[in-house]
Amino acid sequence: MGTDRLQQIGALPKSKSNVFGLRRLAANARHQYDITSCGSVITPCFRRIRLINPRNNIFKTGQGCMKYQYSELSYIQFESLAIHLCFKLLGIGTESFSEGKDGGRDSRFEGTAEIYPSRSDPWKGLTIIQAKHTISYNKKFSDSDFFGIPSSDINLEAQKILKLIKEDNLKNYLLFSNRRLPAIANENIKLFLNSETGLPKENIGLIGIESMEKYLKVFSTIPYEVGLNPFDMPINIEPDELAQIIVAIRAGLKDLDNTTITKPIIRTSFERKNTINNLSEQYAKRIKSKIIEIAQIEEFLAMPENELIQSLYIESSDELSAKIVAMTNKDFKFDIVLERIIDLLIERDTDLKTNKSLTRIMIYYMYYHCEIGENEDAITA
Repeated sequence: MGTDRLQQIGALPKSKSNVFGLRRLAANARHQYDITSCGSVITPCFRRIRLINPRNNIFKTGQGCMKYQYSELSYIQFESLAIHLCFKLLGIGTESFSEGKDGGRDSRFEGTAEIYPSRSDPWKGLTIIQAKHTISYNKKFSDSDFFGIPSSDINLEAQKILKLIKEDNLKNYLLFSNRRLPAIANENIKLFLNSETGLPKENIGLIGIESMEKYLKVFSTIPYEVGLNPFDMPINIEPDELAQIIVAIRAGLKDLDNTTITKPIIRTSFERKNTINNLSEQYAKRIKSKIIEIAQIEEFLAMPENELIQSLYIESSDELSAKIVAMTNKDFKFDIVLERIIDLLIERDTDLKTNKSLTRIMIYYMYYHCEIGENEDAITA
């Protein structure tokens, strides 16, 4: 049932455009019109899932590749990831990492690159490749341990690059790291290496998490080729947006404490959704036991004055849904997935840790309203 039909039956004013109001009205309408599928009845389905390799449970969403928690990889896995990317960017002749003369681990490619930095103007000559992995979470190229002081990694690397230019006729330098690379850091590091070694800026390449995720979207088989199974590693959850939502809801629910919930909405599709997702009956009962709190959250998010919170919610739930796909395994109960998500969120944000109960209910809300977990349309599409 679409917006026009809801307007025709008088359930929705023609001026109303709030997506949460639509969902709430649609949920009530299900009892009268037997609307049984989740989510896509009122809003378009944004999350079409394509299986890249069923043997390894590696998925790609319609919105892009999965974001891995690179800090959880071993340095050998990270080097393998960098080499496979170089096979595509530079060429199949890229050598494996090995100990260099200075004790560092380098890879090499000699010749004309396939498509890096561009297909129209590729690098030529000897390219030295390095992969610097950190086990720390949420690090940046601009952190002082990596760049900016005499003892930092890149500052120490400058002299090694200069030696390779003199002894091996190095022409290009490519550095991978599982750190974020702000634009200003990218520029400053290239300027520094240029001033210290004489290597032109256009012959220096820095590849951080953002670029790796872009390349893995284009070369979507690489995670399978290097044996990365998303279910076997912690999922990369950044809880900032959800924390803002929780804090706002915590403050807003004080005004809804006296809201009268005359009849909790128990949708006929809930049991089917549980079957599709392999959610246990006991866990489903636990979610249903919080139906009043779920209804209060829905009421809060539907308020026009909470438009900013609504936007954050849509972004947060959509991102979380895509990441849960990589964590889901048909051999595991979905209970385990939801509990792991809740644990990770609480571990990584102090606001969520302070509001553990509300964080849990928020995840229940997302599941109950078909924002996360598989739905009928995804199975039959």
